[in-house]
Amino acid sequence: MQIIKKDPTHGGVLQFGTELVSAADRSIVAMLGASPGASTAVWIMIEVIERCFPEHLKDGWRVKLKDIIPSYGQPLVENAALCKQVRAETATVLNIKDIPQ
Repeated sequence: MQIIKKDPTHGGVLQFGTELVSAADRSIVAMLGASPGASTAVWIMIEVIERCFPEHLKDGWRVKLKDIIPSYGQPLVENAALCKQVRAETATVLNIKDIPQ
């Protein structure tokens, strides 16, 4: 997908990819863009949960998400040890060689 978004400096900026748009009251959310694949599906669902059900994250959903996704809420780019751990666990589950550093 290609869209042009308003930008205060440049007037408009060309962007690519999939984007979620939601109503201010969080009653509905829509996905714009190409059909998502496995590489974006989890990110999209987490965004929907965080955007539309923030009160439930306080009521226990965050704990469940951390159980399902141990790295949830932690940027892997900022935590090399956690990134290595997640990659090793993923490689084991998928029965593939871990990617060398």
